[in-house]
Amino acid sequence: MKKLLLLSTITIGATGLLQATTITAPSSLIGVNTLQGVDAYSWGINIPVSSGQEVTSAEITFTGIELTASGNAQGTGTIYTDLLNSKTVGPGGVTTAYDGDAAGDYWATQYSGANITSLGSEFFKSVGTTLTWSYILTSSELTALNTYLTDNKGVFNIGIDPDCHYTVGNITFTYTESGIPSVPDVATTAFLLVFGLAGLELFRRQCVAAKAKA
Repeated sequence: MKKLLLLSTITIGATGLLQATTITAPSSLIGVNTLQGVDAYSWGINIPVSSGQEVTSAEITFTGIELTASGNAQGTGTIYTDLLNSKTVGPGGVTTAYDGDAAGDYWATQYSGANITSLGSEFFKSVGTTLTWSYILTSSELTALNTYLTDNKGVFNIGIDPDCHYTVGNITFTYTESGIPSVPDVATTAFLLVFGLAGLELFRRQCVAAKAKA
């Protein structure tokens, strides 16, 4: 019971070191017909990763994406998503490139090798189709992301290439970090100290009570 008490105290304190952060896409990517087939988009994200830390989990979520117009005879559409080794952060956080609604992933023609990590594509079978999906980064994709962050001093880009036109409900990037920060967070340190001391005091009192009964 005593060991369990101390373990619980340590566990509660440790959870304070892992906090998920969600970043919402700039307003230029959200709304009616914001993703145009003739363009490709690069969303620059700055993550303050301290020395000794790294991103341990990450997820990109597309919510309520509707195909509003198709540029092909089949009436279908596709959205491609990539991680880019880039520190480009345009006005409002988004850089727009013209691709003339060409088929395929535009960003795959601009980056190569280890500088681009394809997360996949989402297919829309007809105009009016609305989809929601997430890309949960694998271990290899997280390795690439952390490399990009190191290369660009905490910045990387999410490349989005829509074939055809789309209305966007929301796009978010959620991540967690772990490791030992080079400069401890004051609030976290105080939190751990208080719970650690409380656990030790309870343990001491139980020992005293046990000896008194003996």
